[in-house]
Amino acid sequence: MTDVPNRNVLWARSLAAEWANLGVTEVCIGSGSRSAPLVEAFSNDERFRIHPHVDERSAAFLALGVGAATGRPAAVVTTSGTAAVNLFPAVVEASQSGIPLLLVTADRPASLRGSDANQTIDQVDLFGQYPRLALDLSTPELTPGALDNLRDAARRAWVATVENPCGPVQVNVQFEKPLDPTMIPEDTSSISQNPEMLLKGNVRPVEVRRGCESGDELARLIDGATRPLIICGPNHDSAIGRSALTLASALGSPVVGDPLSGTRFAPKAIGTTMGHADLSLSDEEVAAALNPDVIVRVGRAPTSASTLRFLKRHASARQIVLDGSDLWKDHLSTATHYVVADPATTLRTAANIVASNAGHEWLDQWRRVDAATAAAVAPTLDQTWFEGAIAAAIADGLSPDSTWFIGNSMPIRDVDAFAGVREQSFETIGFRGASGIDGNVSGAIGAAIARGKPAVALIGDLTLLHDVGALLVDRSISVTLRLIVVQNRGGGIFHMLPIREYDPPFTPYLVMPQQVELSGVAAAAGIPHSLVASIDELRQELKKPEGPGLKIVEAQIDRYENWDHRETTVQCAQSAARSSL
Repeated sequence: MTDVPNRNVLWARSLAAEWANLGVTEVCIGSGSRSAPLVEAFSNDERFRIHPHVDERSAAFLALGVGAATGRPAAVVTTSGTAAVNLFPAVVEASQSGIPLLLVTADRPASLRGSDANQTIDQVDLFGQYPRLALDLSTPELTPGALDNLRDAARRAWVATVENPCGPVQVNVQFEKPLDPTMIPEDTSSISQNPEMLLKGNVRPVEVRRGCESGDELARLIDGATRPLIICGPNHDSAIGRSALTLASALGSPVVGDPLSGTRFAPKAIGTTMGHADLSLSDEEVAAALNPDVIVRVGRAPTSASTLRFLKRHASARQIVLDGSDLWKDHLSTATHYVVADPATTLRTAANIVASNAGHEWLDQWRRVDAATAAAVAPTLDQTWFEGAIAAAIADGLSPDSTWFIGNSMPIRDVDAFAGVREQSFETIGFRGASGIDGNVSGAIGAAIARGKPAVALIGDLTLLHDVGALLVDRSISVTLRLIVVQNRGGGIFHMLPIREYDPPFTPYLVMPQQVELSGVAAAAGIPHSLVASIDELRQELKKPEGPGLKIVEAQIDRYENWDHRETTVQCAQSAARSSL
């Protein structure tokens, strides 16, 4: 893939290389101009056998015959417009017969849809309900992250077409001109500066296994691991967390657990789940030294950016995604195996089968790092008034079997980084599917109603204001909920972004400072309100009897001081973690 003249060529060659690595060998090509980058890519890769055809309908059925005979999809490449529409009969047959078929439709840029641009139709969901998956790719970008996403799309398409039930998959690829291999100096310069973009696809294709609740397949994939690691992301089934801890105990494996995973605040968490992995793994030296050979992943993508980088860093390890849904949970494209089965059952049954090959040193190394990190941040959490200390104080003050609703934006990140682990069991709930701040107050109230037990919510001020109507809940409904609101007068999370150095627009248009008095909001809704401005005051508030109804506890924080404290604490944690190696 050397001498790549422009981004369109790089994009097309990357797709072709990925599919070649996954096992595509036959490519049917229809005539047209918009698909020229794809034609160039497939035709210049010796791993493909090319079948040109003047009629896209016939080309698609030729590919269908290949799929029926081999069980592997052939690719069909078309230009935009009615050329793509001509694939429809074969798409229907592929769907009804359960035959793998990979449709690669070139398209004009999305900005031209709905206009009178030549040969432009809306090709999104062109084939309706029949494809197993339909992906609409953006115009090519020259960034490593964009190429990673592209390769992930190629893998998703492959898995969707060959998995039970097999069927057609559409990948719609938008291209702007030039469509030929014209040299674009700024593109070649960018590519030369980022050689990692020239990787010829993933070395190993992802292997998918279904119906493996017996645990045999997971145990087989783990077998022989001397440095196993379990990463447990957000989920709403506490049984998954308990089962992950059970498997970890059987393996001698550490667990990196999200606050919403059920592995952080539960019996057997201490000594197994790393309470400050987000902090310790943010150090490059530590992340490199803790090198697993097998990683078992359950739940959604972790909240922690450090953990996500860790997965990318250790892409050479066997990475097993265990999930029971049809949602593809490998946006990093690091999975080597995908086990589709009920996670809780599979983890629990595998724990009864596996034999531990891990020496004590592996788990002890993780424990030393986590203990050093915890010791380094403890004085700050105990004495300093900042958002991380608020998260830790709540974890300390919650009574067993209570419910903790953790809001999005900074609260979930602060809990992840600073709240550690606890042996007492309490349920954590949050909305990490789309990760918005909308509806978090209503969600906390709903969780408290359903549980019928005292609950605490940790949210930001903008989250409260975004859902202030939730405070008008019917007073006849029995609910006991403390809303602990971090009042930092705006969007504190944006201080994490480099744009904080550019003001304006940083403060007025991202942070969006607000001066709403929460005491007035509480009074208007007829809700008790209290104000805390130190760790000791918050601890005293948490010790008060949990009366019925809603209550707002306003924790006032200086946004800039908070960020200084956070950065200092993170640096201290990183240094301690390095020293423990």
